[in-house]
Amino acid sequence: MKRTAISLTSLLVLSTLFTLTSCNKEEASNGTQFRASMEDCTGQNGKTTLSGTALNWVSGDRIAVYGTDGCGIYSATPQEPATTAIFDNVSGEIGDPTFRAFYPTTLTTDGVNITLPATQTYVENSIHEFPMYAESSDNTLAFKNLCGALKLHLTANVNISSIVVTAANEINGTFSVNYNAGDPQLTHVSGGSNTTILSCATAQSIASGMDFFIYLPEGSYSGLQIELNTVDGLSCIKTANTAITVARSQYTLITFNSSDLHFRPIGSVGGLFSINADGDQVWFSQGNLQYQASTGTWRFAENQYDYLGADNANISASYSGWIDLFGWGTGNNPTLSSTDNSDYSTFVDWGTNSISNGGEQTNSWRTLSRDEWDYILNGRSGAAMKYGTCSVNGIYGIVLLPDNWEQPAGVNFTSGYNYLQNNFSLAQWCTMEAAGAVFLPSAGDRYSNIYTEGDDGNYWTSTIFSEAEASDVYFWVQSNAGGVGYYYLHFGFSVRLVSDNN
Repeated sequence: MKRTAISLTSLLVLSTLFTLTSCNKEEASNGTQFRASMEDCTGQNGKTTLSGTALNWVSGDRIAVYGTDGCGIYSATPQEPATTAIFDNVSGEIGDPTFRAFYPTTLTTDGVNITLPATQTYVENSIHEFPMYAESSDNTLAFKNLCGALKLHLTANVNISSIVVTAANEINGTFSVNYNAGDPQLTHVSGGSNTTILSCATAQSIASGMDFFIYLPEGSYSGLQIELNTVDGLSCIKTANTAITVARSQYTLITFNSSDLHFRPIGSVGGLFSINADGDQVWFSQGNLQYQASTGTWRFAENQYDYLGADNANISASYSGWIDLFGWGTGNNPTLSSTDNSDYSTFVDWGTNSISNGGEQTNSWRTLSRDEWDYILNGRSGAAMKYGTCSVNGIYGIVLLPDNWEQPAGVNFTSGYNYLQNNFSLAQWCTMEAAGAVFLPSAGDRYSNIYTEGDDGNYWTSTIFSEAEASDVYFWVQSNAGGVGYYYLHFGFSVRLVSDNN
């Protein structure tokens, strides 16, 4: 199908919000010939235009038609106007009417339910294989659109590699189609997820502004989240603060200009933190560093408050679980014995694709030095008011506030070392995190291969204190105190990586 069209009416302009197998083919036969049309585009309410150009059938387009005897695949010969086409049988036999027809052929495997894919393919100025459906008791098929679409108009000096849309409910998977000769309606049946990805085979520059289309089931979406990912390993997440309506056969226009889009490294969280008087800033990773020895895989914890606790006692080269307490300098060997202090490589300069979370990473992750930790706590403007011990959903730790902190409504924060002053529910913490706060959980430590539970948290710096004495500087926090200290390199402490804001 020619990719220059669909007729989708713009419902809403928002500037600051925020595969499958086809039916089994049988031996070729003449079968039944169909004449197919697309939904009427009168008033730009059909699947006909983006910028006024008709989405035409092209030679070779295929549909799947189901009848009493099974499934047939049919190939298009465009007519005049090209929104109509004659479809001739390629394979399969379908028997007598009633007929059920699907575009594309991969939309169904049984001729009853349809499956919306979790990944869609970007095509310029249009929608790739926008799903359509028709019912008929003769050889005329009047296709209607099954979904609506988001039309994202983006402008920024980046190259987009993918766009991820996340809703509160399933937006892909298996759906039933209720037609009854009227407008088709979809009802989710099973499978799928609440996340759909628009993937760009070639990264798309949005420096001069560009449109991206993602089709979704009709509905009203609260808290819709749009994540923009770049080829350089950066991301920007926008969350709608009001419900977004997607209507069948129409598009909802959402516009983000360069002033709306602030990109950060994929896998990062929170706001920007100054680390020296020169104004250099960093992003914190989304969670503490974790390692799986059996596969040699590093990743970030999914949430800032996650830690693994007593599982850190299970250190071995074949352990298939995860650990998150490491001897200093164990970037290549996180299972050091209690006396092996030979590896001083530290966790500095994590390179391309070394962290598994969030897809490919082209930015480097590293460990803060002692002086950088000290500057965050004591050196930057208003430092004393920008950290405080707390509990998040019952988990103790310390909150660090970014340079440009604005306290969100409905949540109170008190700086200093007193957990009782900052007890955040999970919902309250989500509000704090969305405003840019970073949380370091008090995950304890491991020494002599024994995990110690407690309310203290210890985080390695990249600064060695004394190689001869086998000790290093680390950042620590307890319920009523915190700071930097020194300890043996083989002790197992937490690691929270940062990425420089280049």
